[in-house]
Amino acid sequence: MEESERYLGGMYSSMQLALNKWKIGAGIYVTDKRLVLTGVGEDMDVTFKKIVTGSGRKDLVPANLTPEQNQAIVKELSAQSPQLMSLRKDQISLLEMKPPPGMFRTGHLKIDLTSGESFQLIIAKKKEYEYILSLLQSFNPQVLQQV
Repeated sequence: MEESERYLGGMYSSMQLALNKWKIGAGIYVTDKRLVLTGVGEDMDVTFKKIVTGSGRKDLVPANLTPEQNQAIVKELSAQSPQLMSLRKDQISLLEMKPPPGMFRTGHLKIDLTSGESFQLIIAKKKEYEYILSLLQSFNPQVLQQV
């Protein structure tokens, strides 16, 4: 963890996100240096709400965090990194976003790594798609591609 690392935002959804199509329930959390993906049951939102005492999910606005709260969230992401998929900016060659085209069809975030590996986060609803797109535009717009 770098002292200057800043939490940009994130979300977990037990119904609207899936990692690599196999299990419904996934999360995505973004700092200005890393992209962190979680699988089923790895909801970091609860932990982050405890760090920011008194905040509900909608009230947890990263821009309003104190430096201490920001560092506590970044530290928690770092502590959980062995269990989560934590990717540095320099490991990512492409972030491809495709919006959900309709009510019963899904969109995706495809992540291509410089190592040649690829991961996919399935996105079921437009609201989640738009939020993730805004996070990724803040994270690394140079490798972001919308299809």
